[in-house]
Amino acid sequence: MGVWERPDENSIEGILHGMEFADGVEFDLRVDGDGEFVIFHDEFVPGPGRMLDRCVENLPTDYIRSVGISTLDELLANRNFTDSWQRGGKTVDIEFKLPHPSTKIETVSHLGSMIRRLEAALEPLELPERTVFASCFSPKIGEAAKSVNSSIPVTQLVPHIRAWGRFWRLKRVMAIPSFARTTVKGVASSLRNEGMESIGMALDYLVGWPRYVHPGKPVGLHGRGLRRFFEARRGMGAFVWPCPLKYEDALLNAGVSLVSDNMDPWVLEKPDGTPRWPRPGSQPLDEEWRRRIDRSSSDERGDVIAEAASSLPMWDEMEVGRKMRILEEQGVQP
Repeated sequence: MGVWERPDENSIEGILHGMEFADGVEFDLRVDGDGEFVIFHDEFVPGPGRMLDRCVENLPTDYIRSVGISTLDELLANRNFTDSWQRGGKTVDIEFKLPHPSTKIETVSHLGSMIRRLEAALEPLELPERTVFASCFSPKIGEAAKSVNSSIPVTQLVPHIRAWGRFWRLKRVMAIPSFARTTVKGVASSLRNEGMESIGMALDYLVGWPRYVHPGKPVGLHGRGLRRFFEARRGMGAFVWPCPLKYEDALLNAGVSLVSDNMDPWVLEKPDGTPRWPRPGSQPLDEEWRRRIDRSSSDERGDVIAEAASSLPMWDEMEVGRKMRILEEQGVQP
């Protein structure tokens, strides 16, 4: 076992690690004062002075780079990232972040402009279909996508979390009313009517006591709750965040993609002692390797997983017949 130093969130180092270690990555995009995409989560860049003077959307690119924030152009210039993306099997979720209200930037036009700029930035890569999509907490993301006839699939994240506020816990508290009045069935129906193909939702919709807050019968990851989840989605894709290790298998077995903050390559087991395979989509296990990994002891599991990683083909290297069998197996509902 080794010691892994976690890269900074939204850093190029962290994104490269996610592309190599897992089935893809999620990162945040904002537009700075020069109209450039910067990879950053918060509304304000770090530094002295008034907070409102440090809104990303009001600052030039050179200054933002000087405080250690990367641009999308820098990421797309990295061949390790783009080569992995272009080969297929890896998915990139780009979350659009809205400006702080003090900037007085109109939401729909801003999101529409972001979509157009992203399309232009990605066009030279000639990416395989369904390897990129854009998400946003704003209920206006669908309207914005339609306004520019977006070629990039988009989805609204639920519950609605406001675009401003210094503290994440406070944002979560402010999102409680949105969570309480939305159900998976209702959200799926609404997004489907807007032409969206997937649902991005908080884990609370599927596990724990919060899912009983909603009117009607709750959905879940097992038994009747899982059947209701499939019925509510009616073929729509779904991804969930954040995903603790203990729920990974249940989500994957339910056909749900997951966004995990646990990308430590030395974490080889889940809390129940079962092995963790980090690339079920881009490097799926065959039955032989699955049995070998399952039967390995904790002491030898790291070597077995490393051997599997070096031996199994990636998705783009697999023959078509096996790809079809995997897709058919994953499409079977309980």
